[in-house]
Amino acid sequence: MVSAMPLVSVVMPLFNKEQHVFRAIASILAQSVQDFEIVVIDDGSTDGGAAVVRSIADPRIRLISQVNAGVSVARNNAIAVTRAELIAFCDADDAWKPDFLANILDLRREYPQAGAYALNYEMVGADGTRSVGVSSARQPRLLLDPAGFFEIAKFGTPVFSSSVAVARQSFEKAGLFPAGVKLGEDLDTWIRICFVAPIAFDVRPGGIYHQDATHRAVVNNPPPERYVFFDTIDRWVAQQGKLPTKLLDDIREFKNAFVLVYARHQIRFGSPHEGRRALIACRTRDFLAQKWKWLAASFLPQGLQSAMAGLKSAVRPS
Repeated sequence: MVSAMPLVSVVMPLFNKEQHVFRAIASILAQSVQDFEIVVIDDGSTDGGAAVVRSIADPRIRLISQVNAGVSVARNNAIAVTRAELIAFCDADDAWKPDFLANILDLRREYPQAGAYALNYEMVGADGTRSVGVSSARQPRLLLDPAGFFEIAKFGTPVFSSSVAVARQSFEKAGLFPAGVKLGEDLDTWIRICFVAPIAFDVRPGGIYHQDATHRAVVNNPPPERYVFFDTIDRWVAQQGKLPTKLLDDIREFKNAFVLVYARHQIRFGSPHEGRRALIACRTRDFLAQKWKWLAASFLPQGLQSAMAGLKSAVRPS
């Protein structure tokens, strides 16, 4: 039986994930909380992913198709047809742990004033290795205002697109996903939500970030020198007047983490000279060791640069 008004609407954008989408949907159907709908929106896939979705006989699943327009437009179009007041997200190549929805709803009961509810996440490499997404949180549960968000986010964002649920009114206040942005569109959205309402965060992993899929945005799109959320942050800072020094420092280091990712990519695959320029301009304190490491790498032959890329680094995009 399908609820007239489900407790949770789940949005799943789909683009050429035929080999993974069954795993994602199965993890949702296995939830301990079963009052939900799933809206899968096929963003012009050229493989058999949509057929896999149609083969799953569950009346709570709706499949919508659109001409390829990008993940932001796909998510926005799916949100428009959802029915619940709480909207959760799961990408077609990721998954949820069985108690994901139960823990999200528990967070919502504890923090009804929050604009979004995020659980930690587990990253699974193509070789099966596992690591936790956020390890810098100091308490089991936190209500993150901008100061708390950026204190954590400079070492890895506490909000991951397959481990979060958002109150519908938060999208009404903060806006939807930015159309046409190929990388960082989700983080821009979470930051805008954090600027209008706090985000409740639980350190227990709820989402699983699988890194074995093709057509992932972080693989297909090189990191830009300046992400869209840099401008979002700068506009907010300009509107606030005087802000605490620590918050401004954390915001700077949050941006620096992505500057280093851009510089590292340039050194390895683009222009070492451009990578050096970005590193020299980067005024960082928290990532100083990584800055000097990649400055040194920029002068090495390509083969040695690749060897250095395998060394463990604290800087990683999320």
